[in-house]
Amino acid sequence: MAIMIPEKPKEIVKASREDVMFEELEKLPNDYYVFHSFSMTTVKNNTIYESETDFVVFHPKKGIICIEAKAGAVDYNSGNWVYGSGKIMSHDGPFNQASTNKWKLITYVKDHGLSGLLDHCKFLHAVWFPDVSKSKFAEKKLPSEADLNLMLTEDSFGKVEEDIESIFSIELPNRVQTVLTKKEIDQMLNRVLAPSFNLVSLEEVTLKRKHLVFKKMLDEQIALLNYLEEQRDAIINGLAGTGKTVLALEKAKRHSDKGEKVLFLCYNSFLKQHLKETYKFDNVSYYTIDGFACKICDSNEADYEQLSMKLLEMQEEGTFPYDHVIIDEGQDFGKNEIDEVEIIELLKSNVLDDDSNVGSFYIFYDKNQMIQSSKIPSYISEADCKLTLYRNCRNTKNIAKTSLRLLGSDKQPKLFNNIDGDNPEMLYEKDKEKTIILLDKILNRYIDEGYNDITILTCKTEETSIISERCVGGKYLGEKGKVKFTTCRKFKGLESEVVILLDVDKDSFDDLGEQIMYVGTSRAKFGLTCIINMDDDDCIKVLERINARYNRNIKKSFATAFNAKYVSEM
Repeated sequence: MAIMIPEKPKEIVKASREDVMFEELEKLPNDYYVFHSFSMTTVKNNTIYESETDFVVFHPKKGIICIEAKAGAVDYNSGNWVYGSGKIMSHDGPFNQASTNKWKLITYVKDHGLSGLLDHCKFLHAVWFPDVSKSKFAEKKLPSEADLNLMLTEDSFGKVEEDIESIFSIELPNRVQTVLTKKEIDQMLNRVLAPSFNLVSLEEVTLKRKHLVFKKMLDEQIALLNYLEEQRDAIINGLAGTGKTVLALEKAKRHSDKGEKVLFLCYNSFLKQHLKETYKFDNVSYYTIDGFACKICDSNEADYEQLSMKLLEMQEEGTFPYDHVIIDEGQDFGKNEIDEVEIIELLKSNVLDDDSNVGSFYIFYDKNQMIQSSKIPSYISEADCKLTLYRNCRNTKNIAKTSLRLLGSDKQPKLFNNIDGDNPEMLYEKDKEKTIILLDKILNRYIDEGYNDITILTCKTEETSIISERCVGGKYLGEKGKVKFTTCRKFKGLESEVVILLDVDKDSFDDLGEQIMYVGTSRAKFGLTCIINMDDDDCIKVLERINARYNRNIKKSFATAFNAKYVSEM
C-alpha cells in the first residue's frame, strides 16, 4: 500500500474521478509516495506563480512522474484538446500541462537548493484518461506532444503498478537514472514534496500510515472471534505477531461488556502489568499464574499444590468467582509443578462444568516461545483439536523473515499486509565502550526518524548485559533521553515500534538461545537492529551449522543468511 499524502483525497469534483484514481494509486507498493493535488506557489519579482498537479508519484529508486487526470469523453480537433461537452481544455492540452508542471517542479527543486539531485533523478510526465481505453487512442493519430507510452487509461485499473513501472522505464535523452542516497531522498521528501502539504513531517506521516495498516489487519484478525462465538473451549496456536494477545483481549472485552467476570492469566509479569494498565476493562482481572495462586491461597509465595486443592474445592462448591478463563502465552504453563497438579484442567472445569452454559475457556500459545518452561503443557499437547493462526499482523515482512530465520526456519511469513519494510540491520562490535557509542548512534537515528517507542532488549540478563553500567531502573541512559531496557524473556508478549537487540554472541545460537532471539526480534513492529558480539570465526561456525554459504566478507554473509543487511559503520 503506497504512502498517500494526504491520506484521503482532497475535496474534488466527483466528475473528475480523481477519487477512484487515488484509490488505484494507493494499491502501489509501500515504497511509493503519492501526492494528490500537489500545489506549488512561488513569488518572484513581486509576482506570484501558482501551479497544481493532480498526482505526483515518487519512488526513491525510480524517480518522479507528474500526472494530469482528464476524465470523461475526450476529443482533439483543430489543434485543440476538447472535453465531451465541447469545451476546449486549458493549458494547451493535458500533455503540455503535465510537461509544464514537470518543468515547474524541476525549477522548484532548484529553488530549494537541490540542483545536484537533477543529475541522478528521473522526472517524467503522463496523462491519465480514466474513461477511455488505450485501444481507442491507438486508432487515432495523436498530436505531436502526445504519446501512448505517456498515458494511463481505463485499462490501468487493476494494473496500475505495471503501467507506472512502464513509464518509469522510459529513457531520457540525457540517460539520467535515479540513484539517490538516503540523505537525498530525505531532502526530496522533506524539503520539496512533503512541505507542500502543510509542512507535514514525512517521518510522522510514514509511521502513522504504518499504524493504520496494522490496525486494519488486527480488525480483520479479530473477526475470527465471530466464528468462535459459540465455541466455549478453544486452544489457539500461532507464531509471534499473529495477534494472539489481541484476540485474547478482544474476547475478554466482549465478556466484560456483558457484565461477565473474566480471569486473564499469563506468565510474564511485564505483560500482566502492561495489560492491567492499558486495558482496564471493568470485569477483567489480570494475574500471573503465581500472583493468582497467592491470591486464591492467601499466601506470599505460589504453592501450586495448594492452588490445585482450592480450585477443586471451588468446583465442588460452585464458588469459582469467574465466568471465563483466558490464558495467554500458554506454552509457559508447562512447568512440572503446574502440570502435575493439573492446574489448567481444574481452571477449565470451574468455568465449563456448570449448568449456566455461560462460561468459556481459551488458551493462546506459541510452541516456538518456550523460554520459561521446557515443555508444552500436557493439556495442550494432548488436545484433539487446536486452531492455528497463520497470518502475521505485527511485523513488517522483513522483520518476520529475520525472526523465523533466527529460529531456523526458511518459511515465508504469511502476512495480512504488504508492508515489506526495511531489512533488519546487523552491526558487529565486541568492545563495551564502542558498543555504547554505536548504540547511541542507532538510537539517535531512530529518534530523528520520528520513533518514540523504542526498546533495547538483551539476550542475557540485565546484570550481565554489555550496557548494564549505563542502565538504571529498566532504562538505558542515552544521549537524547532514557530508553526502555529489559530482557527478551521479560518482554515476551509485548511489542515495540523499534527493537534494538544486544548481547548476541556464539552462545545465542543453541536451541534455547535461538528461541530467545526469536522472541526478541519478533517484538519489533517497524524497525529492528541487532548488535552482534561475534568475530569472523564465530560467524563461520554458525553459518556452517545451518549450511549457509559465505564468502570473504564473513559478516555480510552472516547478515544475509538471516535476511538482514550488514552495516559496517555509522
